[in-house]
Amino acid sequence: MTFEIVLVLAVLLVTVGLFSWGRLSVDLVALIVMAILLLLGLVTPEQGITGFSNTATITVGAMFILSAGLYRSGAVNFVGTMLIRFGRSSTWIALALIMVGVGAISAFMNNTAAVAIFLPIVVAAAKALDVSPGKLLMPLSFASMFGGVCTLIGTSTNILVSSIAEEHGLPAIGMFEMLRLGLIFFAAGAVYMVTFGVRLLPDRRATGLLGERYQMAEYLAEVVVGPEAKSVGHPIGTCPLVQEVQVDVLDLIRGEVRIPFPPPAMVIEAGDILRLRDSVIEIAALQERQGLTLRPRQRWTIRRLEGGPTRRLEVILAPSSQLEGRTLREARFASTYGAMVLAIRQRGRLMHADLEDTRLQAGDALLVEAPQVAMDTLRQSADFVLVSEVQEPAFRRSKIVPAVAIIAAVVGTAALGIMPILVGAITGCILMILTRCLSLDEAY
Repeated sequence: MTFEIVLVLAVLLVTVGLFSWGRLSVDLVALIVMAILLLLGLVTPEQGITGFSNTATITVGAMFILSAGLYRSGAVNFVGTMLIRFGRSSTWIALALIMVGVGAISAFMNNTAAVAIFLPIVVAAAKALDVSPGKLLMPLSFASMFGGVCTLIGTSTNILVSSIAEEHGLPAIGMFEMLRLGLIFFAAGAVYMVTFGVRLLPDRRATGLLGERYQMAEYLAEVVVGPEAKSVGHPIGTCPLVQEVQVDVLDLIRGEVRIPFPPPAMVIEAGDILRLRDSVIEIAALQERQGLTLRPRQRWTIRRLEGGPTRRLEVILAPSSQLEGRTLREARFASTYGAMVLAIRQRGRLMHADLEDTRLQAGDALLVEAPQVAMDTLRQSADFVLVSEVQEPAFRRSKIVPAVAIIAAVVGTAALGIMPILVGAITGCILMILTRCLSLDEAY
């Protein structure tokens, strides 16, 4: 009995034990066994992935998983945020830092993932610097490509070419074999973009916040209810303010408590602060009503509306929506979805008044404000398509150290020739899952 036979039998026993243990999923155990066989040299990389046409296919897939693990840990996002923070004083400094930062990162992770991580950071930096986002986003994209040519794993193309070279009897491309030429390309491209390229990019500005796009500043007001106001002691739904002026109450603030979309039966008390929506004429009429004090305009801004316990989002009425052909009043929109419609854009026409009686059509854009608890109802409803909500990724910052260590180990072992890049990448993927930098579902 040879030593290799003993190793294979030992691996077989470990495999049976792991399957019987049941703490690890069957597919993860299978991957672990394959990695062990590859690491021990009992099978070659080609034999290990028999059934796939090329080792490059698996290597590229593994690099996507490694990139995802690094992204989920928040390590790259942290680096990107720090770079932008240092560059907020000058557009040129920010541009240079963005290009150097994403170039260095994309040398060791997939270009697409690197750009995706930097996108929200760069857009925020453009807003802070008051420049067109395109003047930072285009250099960001090019820098990821410049950095990708510096290493073997920087881009999928390099891995594929290295695999094809091996098939034709040539040596595989080394991890940093292209570094010197890659740095020349990177430097030339970065200098060009900073000096000339950015000046050729058009100055396209974002359309602004949702409230600004829907021109809501003129249609919102806050009033303080005084003791002599006629509405004191009346339920919101039947109070003189709502009946005579015909405004919608979006919020009621009582002391330190804010109540979004207060129920019609809630009684108004002296000292309450009401946030109202309706036409300019009707809101202007509030100033003439006894006992109501209109808060100064500067106290109520569009940007303030974007935060707080309620969220504002834009939804499109789906073609199969049950709301099509009905009005908000008929559909009892507020009670059904727990949200308030602030404006409607229908066939290019922007509407702020008489919303309750407007017949909805497929394709209508609705500016909606809703408490956080009602967001799931809107997301899950087949009546709408959400077009303005951006989900913030949940980073596992406690996994930054293991994620970075795994990437460094994969790069180091491949660069030093300790193991083939395929073996190192597969092993790194398994470690990403075992250390919980990434779940198995996320890896898939």
